[in-house]
Amino acid sequence: MADATIALEASNLFGLAAAFNTTDSTTSVKRTNVQALDELGNVACQRSVGTQTEYTQTANYCGTDFVTDLGTFLTKFGDVQSSKIVTGLSVTLSAAGYVTVQVTGHNHAENAHEAGLTVGYSDVSDFFPHAAAVVSPPKAAEPFFAWDGFGVPTFGVTVGDNASPSGASVTFSMNHIDTNDENGDHLIGKNITPKCELKMDFEGIPTSNTAALIEADFGAMTGDMLVPLVDSTDSSDANSKFDTFSFTAHANPLLATA
Repeated sequence: MADATIALEASNLFGLAAAFNTTDSTTSVKRTNVQALDELGNVACQRSVGTQTEYTQTANYCGTDFVTDLGTFLTKFGDVQSSKIVTGLSVTLSAAGYVTVQVTGHNHAENAHEAGLTVGYSDVSDFFPHAAAVVSPPKAAEPFFAWDGFGVPTFGVTVGDNASPSGASVTFSMNHIDTNDENGDHLIGKNITPKCELKMDFEGIPTSNTAALIEADFGAMTGDMLVPLVDSTDSSDANSKFDTFSFTAHANPLLATA
């Protein structure tokens, strides 16, 4: 008997650029079950309504300009890509490693989301280092350069000579609101309250190691994003390993209106 025909590959569900190598993708179709019970608690009648398909795609990047190649996933975060509304984008960075991205989204069988300002999107591209020609105005605290997706940039934080970024994660999210019609099918949906969360880890203690100092570094950020606020800082030392430092911060990009 010959081998069964079962694919061993990952699908580019969201249409990421060629420099992104998809490693994992999932498609999940879900419906809501509606029931009515009789006097004994048995199901007397039921139906399924509101078909929604949810998508997840993970990819690593091998290119020369991460921001340019990620394109409208950053400049129009939350818009529809390849017939799927993007509601989440996570970027993971590591020292001496290649960056990976995970995109999540969905669409509906009835009254599907369509690309454009109606669904609501936000320009979050200022958050990553980029070539001068890509985004204007830039984040002045980070020098212009086309980041190739390898290692961990400083994100504008003053590191100094006695520390080095060891890892970071950036998560973009939207509060996505859907409403159904009288039959339980999708009627309309929109994104609101975009959010960016940054977590950075360091080997050693960077020069900017308090909320006030880090926020001062972020203060030069301009464009369609409010200045990030630091939510927590953490320093660690021990007699068996080198000192480390980490912080978390968040920013609220502006929702596009034109």
